[in-house]
Amino acid sequence: MYDRTRLALLDDLAVLNDDQLRKKPSPSEWSILQIVQHMVLAEQGVMQYLPEPEELIDRKRGLRARIFYVVVLLILRWNIRVPVPSKGMVPDGNTSLSELRQQWDVNMRWFREYVDSLEPEDLKRAVFSHPIAGPLTGPQAGKLAQYHFEAHLRQIKKVKAIVTAESNG
Repeated sequence: MYDRTRLALLDDLAVLNDDQLRKKPSPSEWSILQIVQHMVLAEQGVMQYLPEPEELIDRKRGLRARIFYVVVLLILRWNIRVPVPSKGMVPDGNTSLSELRQQWDVNMRWFREYVDSLEPEDLKRAVFSHPIAGPLTGPQAGKLAQYHFEAHLRQIKKVKAIVTAESNG
């Protein structure tokens, strides 16, 4: 489901011209390219900290982690603007849509292979890590990724409506 929606988004954005992809609705907001780049960088940022399958360590999920997990989900669901949790996830907007698509495809292939290499019980342990929510199980990480994607999908639709209206008007 996630991958189909991701590919549909990229196909939808492919019809926009470079000016539309790079146009910011305001100086303090990201362009469509920056949003997509952030989505790619965020996934890469999380994936780079995944241990090798044979080195998985179940991390303790204390009260703080449990609370912050819910807080992050609510922030994403309610479209609350917050600072990016890691400098490595801040987009510069200088990557083309086709390059971002290639990077994202590589991310997704790698992640699919990674998850396929895990035992079912590995997904139930808190082995994934989020910079704010802390240790997460596989399903929790998946839910957070889905919410993150949906939040930025809503953001892209809003920016797309603005920039296409400006270029048509």
